[in-house]
Amino acid sequence: MHGPNFAGQYRVAIWGCGTSCAQFAVVNLKTGRVITLKGIDGVAYVDFNTDNFLPQTDSEGYGFRFKKDSNLLVLIGTLVPRHSSKGKIEEGASYYVLKDEELQFIHRTPVTHRTCREE
Repeated sequence: MHGPNFAGQYRVAIWGCGTSCAQFAVVNLKTGRVITLKGIDGVAYVDFNTDNFLPQTDSEGYGFRFKKDSNLLVLIGTLVPRHSSKGKIEEGASYYVLKDEELQFIHRTPVTHRTCREE
């Protein structure tokens, strides 16, 4: 996995942090600067029906949607606060835009929970 996959010169790096959980950072491949989301430790995406949500992206992880030629990053699932005992739990599709080397929150919409397998 080399080269940009987000916003032209950036790479969204994703790694696991447990079952159905991922942490991430955005790396500026020209400067080496690492950008993280303030106050968020990761994304948990268990029981979210996201398979068909924004399918035409360059994303490699279930809880993430992004494109190489766009500065929009969508996190899908439950945002895990950095200090899990503090802060409000946010669920759904959380939209962020990369601007001035920061991920800026735009909007959050609910995502349907999968309660049982559809047959």
